[in-house]
Amino acid sequence: MSHTVLRIVLLAAVLSTLSSASIAGPSCSIWNWQSDGVYWQTCVNDDGSQQCYQATDDAGSNAREVSC
Repeated sequence: MSHTVLRIVLLAAVLSTLSSASIAGPSCSIWNWQSDGVYWQTCVNDDGSQQCYQATDDAGSNAREVSC
């Protein structure tokens, strides 16, 4: 393999790795039990926005998005 082709392949691999790393999903807390018997989870997106969810158990069953 010539050095030029090797450099192009290496550059493509690095760019592919960087682009997939920048498309990460939101960072979410564990499901926390609330006093009213439901579970609550908060997620923070890469842009700093938040999403909150309610569920019926700590596995996230019947989860639905609610206002934070």
